[in-house]
Amino acid sequence: MKIIYILKVVIVLFGITAFSSTSQEITTQPHIEVVTEHLPPFQIDTPTKVLGFATEVVSTALSSTPYTFNISIYPWARSYNMALNKTNTCIYSIARTPEREDKFLWVNSIAERNVSLIGLTERSLNIESFEDAKKYMTAVIRDDVTHQLLIRQGFKEGVNLFVVNNTHSLLTLLAKRESIDLILADGFTINYRAKFNNLDPKIFENVYQLNAKPLDYYFACNIKTPPEIIKQLRHSINQMKVSGQIDKIIDEWQYPVIKVN
Repeated sequence: MKIIYILKVVIVLFGITAFSSTSQEITTQPHIEVVTEHLPPFQIDTPTKVLGFATEVVSTALSSTPYTFNISIYPWARSYNMALNKTNTCIYSIARTPEREDKFLWVNSIAERNVSLIGLTERSLNIESFEDAKKYMTAVIRDDVTHQLLIRQGFKEGVNLFVVNNTHSLLTLLAKRESIDLILADGFTINYRAKFNNLDPKIFENVYQLNAKPLDYYFACNIKTPPEIIKQLRHSINQMKVSGQIDKIIDEWQYPVIKVN
């Protein structure tokens, strides 16, 4: 009888251990922090949650993986540094540049963008090159690809370059501060960003587009993020591309009615 009792105890203990081990495996799936900036219509900061078509692509892709995640909006410089320094932290929508190539794991492209010098319609500035633009004061987002681009082209902060921390203030600066002549941004976003700043989109114009063809925006992760996470995320986004799901999301956001309440 004692032998039977001991065997029962062993079986129960083994079962508890196995269950605990399984539970631990389930509950220790990595959590992914996703960070971004306010950049309508790619990603939109609202009082309740982060919206935008790039946000929808990213959240849909993440939802088909076993990982938990949350998406937070900060000024671009803060989001960039978080993704740069924190394991299992990912960022979107980020331009893939030679300077950034070795700093992140590039999961997949999720959208396209253009880069243009935007001015006020009433001023009708004639700009055909960077050299022309150097005569004026251009505002950019700190640590954004536009900031890095102008630095490479010889622009100097305080001379012909004005740096701000987030996109919320960029259009307002151009519209209301006489010392700001231009901003460097994606022309596609101007209508959306103007509406969020209670400005008339018609007062802005695309003065000079820098790129001949659209540039890719990426979803990227901290360099120490485990390869398996990157593999699953990349596969998920690839499946969305093949199925046409990403194109459908973008089409639905072409002329959205944006509600921020």
